Amino acid sequence: MQFTPTFALLRQLGAIRLSFTALFYIEQDYAFAILRPLQAEILAHGGTVHWLLVGQEADRRYLQAEEVSVPDAAAAIALNPAAVFVPGDRVPSFIPGLKVQVFHGLNEDKRGNTYPERGLFDLYCTEGPGRTSMLQPMAQRRRYFRVCETGWLKLDSLFAYQPPLGTAASSGSARPKILFASTFTPRLSSAEILYPYIRRLSELGQWQWIVTLHPKMASATVAKYQSLAGPNLQFCETDGVVDALHRADVMVCDNSSILQEFLLLNKPVVTFKNRAPHHCLLDIDDPEELQLTIEKALDADADLERAIKAYGASVTPFLDGHSAGRVYQAALEMLESDWQDKKPANFWRNWKMRRQLKYFTFI
Repeated sequence: MQFTPTFALLRQLGAIRLSFTALFYIEQDYAFAILRPLQAEILAHGGTVHWLLVGQEADRRYLQAEEVSVPDAAAAIALNPAAVFVPGDRVPSFIPGLKVQVFHGLNEDKRGNTYPERGLFDLYCTEGPGRTSMLQPMAQRRRYFRVCETGWLKLDSLFAYQPPLGTAASSGSARPKILFASTFTPRLSSAEILYPYIRRLSELGQWQWIVTLHPKMASATVAKYQSLAGPNLQFCETDGVVDALHRADVMVCDNSSILQEFLLLNKPVVTFKNRAPHHCLLDIDDPEELQLTIEKALDADADLERAIKAYGASVTPFLDGHSAGRVYQAALEMLESDWQDKKPANFWRNWKMRRQLKYFTFI
């Protein structure tokens, strides 16, 4: 019989840090850019990282040559990870390890600023006081999870960005670059409404357009924008988003949390019917105003620039590019403490995940 040491024994031996095995549980392509800074941190400390790609919307083509994946839930369980890091909203309890929520976006207002805590995670690593203040009272009441303010992992990639060799973030056409990004929820998305306007503006050739759409966007909408690709418009896949954020001069958006990443680079954002338009946004509700508002953003005045710079600190105090180190330490400290899994059973949610993963062993 093979002996698998428990976390309690590993704590006594002081061995968790020497044998840290992490599982990255992902269901969307955007998770790669979020988790890679943490992967680098764990590997730098002598740990190991394995990826479990779940469902049809996590594309194995985005795995890099040196990255290691496990084929299924059974292999993930056999791995016996110390911690499972998740940018999505769910993870099965039957995979062992501390369940760590690292979030797929910055705190925003699309869902009324209320995170749906469902009893699936032991540790929430938040980006700043907004989300912390929302989760901390729940943690005190429910007593089965903890909250640690660490900063958001993807910002490490954003601030550490280096353009590919032989290029520069602003290389190529001297024309201003406009990045269009849209969320997928129909009532919050501008993709369909703005399509004819973006098509017309791209045909004018005044600006260089870059388009990136949410991975869950309707395939028909994606196809429409892909058909515009040419000298004046580039369609950007998920793995090129960080590069696009740096290359663009202005973003056009709606309610997608990606607009916050662009603001953190101190660049202006034009939004269409944003649900909570901050004064650092140039928000419009008439698509006929799009061209003039983009022109205004390209020639931003001092008041707008000050508002954008002030915005970053209101979202997260962690703009140093070292959030991965804080997430790693938070997980280690919880494992080395008196942590015990006290989460609710969540039978129905776990059953649905078993069906998705095709894992029906109950030992």
